Amino acid sequence: MFGLQATGAAASWVVGRMGTDAHLYDDPDDASIPALLDSRFDADKVDALKRLLALIAQGVDVANLFPQVVKNVASQSLEVKKLVYLYLLHYADKRQNEALLSINIFQKDLSDINPLVRAWALRTMAGIRLHVVAPLVLVAVKKCSRDPSAYVRKCAAYALCKLYDLLPDQAMALEEIVDTLFNDSSPGVVGAAAVAFKSVCPNCLALLSKHFRRLCETLPDIEEWAQIILIEILLRYVVARHGLVKDSLLSTEIQGIIGSDSITSMATQPTDSIANGVSAGTMSNIMLFRHYIEEYSGFADKEGNSSRFSSVTTNSNDDVAILLKCTSPLLWSRNSGVILAAASVHWIMAPVGDVKRVVGPILFTLRSSPDAAYVMLGNVLVFAKTMPSLFAPFYEDFFINASDPYQTKALKLEILTTIATEPSIPAIFEEFQDYIKDPDRKFAADTIAAIALCAQKLPSVATTCLEGLLALVFYESSISNSVHFDGEDAVLVQAILSIKAIVKMDPVSHEKVIVRLVRSMDKIKEPAARSLIIWMFGEYNFMGDLIPKIVPAVLKYLAWSFTADVVETKLQILNASAKNTPKNSKG
Repeated sequence: MFGLQATGAAASWVVGRMGTDAHLYDDPDDASIPALLDSRFDADKVDALKRLLALIAQGVDVANLFPQVVKNVASQSLEVKKLVYLYLLHYADKRQNEALLSINIFQKDLSDINPLVRAWALRTMAGIRLHVVAPLVLVAVKKCSRDPSAYVRKCAAYALCKLYDLLPDQAMALEEIVDTLFNDSSPGVVGAAAVAFKSVCPNCLALLSKHFRRLCETLPDIEEWAQIILIEILLRYVVARHGLVKDSLLSTEIQGIIGSDSITSMATQPTDSIANGVSAGTMSNIMLFRHYIEEYSGFADKEGNSSRFSSVTTNSNDDVAILLKCTSPLLWSRNSGVILAAASVHWIMAPVGDVKRVVGPILFTLRSSPDAAYVMLGNVLVFAKTMPSLFAPFYEDFFINASDPYQTKALKLEILTTIATEPSIPAIFEEFQDYIKDPDRKFAADTIAAIALCAQKLPSVATTCLEGLLALVFYESSISNSVHFDGEDAVLVQAILSIKAIVKMDPVSHEKVIVRLVRSMDKIKEPAARSLIIWMFGEYNFMGDLIPKIVPAVLKYLAWSFTADVVETKLQILNASAKNTPKNSKG
């Protein structure tokens, strides 16, 4: 019976491979390949070339057969020619001298009636990265940039990316080709031209002036990854050409910090001089605009005047209006990278009242792959720090999932802390109670730190936070003395750190918290936790009515336990004693 099952499985395996080229991977040392390459029949040559490509895919070096393969480039068979070109593309860098022998064949194929052959010939010529061949490739690219086939013109655009570093003295010629490709009627060619622009002449933004409107209108029709590049280019053009929109979020924040008269000189100000008193989100926006100024402030308009970074309005500027209009549909793209690029345009250029339209698409991308969600969360954090109210109503979308990796959990936790409000804080704290029980004790410690940040942001919940943190301290100190779990010490220390941060806001109102911690020191054995409690006792020993009364007893206890404590704790005991000396001394 088992023999029949094995035979059936083998038969299924053979049937599954029928009609495919999978058998080509079975014999890596096929000695018949050279003979097949020299065969008179195209079918034999195709079989040999497929075997060679299979060996290449497995990491086998078959460069020794280069001469025999190259001579088949003149074959009239389209399939043979295609496979030869694939082989040449792989080895053109390693066997450049032999590849030069086929240049005449490539140039001949550039005039072939079949557009696929013309495209393959151009791709292979561009793959031969030799300075002596570069002028010939440039001529071929110029010719193919005006080819009747859109596919050939698209290949010409991508060939520019390989050509520009070989011909640094031909910058103007390369820019002219990019200019021609930007004027193409095919969206695929325009997308490839954007890729070429970014590689060949990324700072020649004046080149976009006559194409800007049509590029915006073509934007929704080009390939997704080319959309991302083109959106970036168009945004750079608008900012460099027209400055910021007066009522945009970015412009409002920057002018509020620096002043409208100083915005043009912001690029020359040192970072430290504008960082004081500026929030993290605002600072991110300032650095973003500094990037545009530093990189593209040399942009010249039609009259040759360098652009001044004066703000414009959406209604008064057609370029800004059409860019926002054409990127709006892309906010609902299936590609999260396109969504983020389109959202960046609205974040930088749209009026404050219109920025909210990016929220729905961004939240939708959080349900995509973990990697895409992580990248998007990082950008949401920047947005939220600048404008917390934008995401505040959607706090539930940032609750942690059990399957989230630690990095994603940490980002969501920081976002929740940033957007927490009086109405949402009860639900957020209810979630935090579950997070504290998470098996990942590092994440549990992060949650405890977030509780302190919420209390500092919303003082009305400070008392509630302190009660919960005290209960956690007493619980952690009890289990740490009985059973030791990995990371529990970090949770206990972070709980006391959070209490310390909240108490610092109003020490007099929270003196009972300090007293309760001091009275529990006998049960807390973790040195770092004991040191924190002793520091709080020493720092606030003169405040309120309760703490001064227990100072003598506490100092006596600390003196009694001094020899058993570690150096870190001993230093805090001496520090606390020194702070009490002037008050109790008669001298």
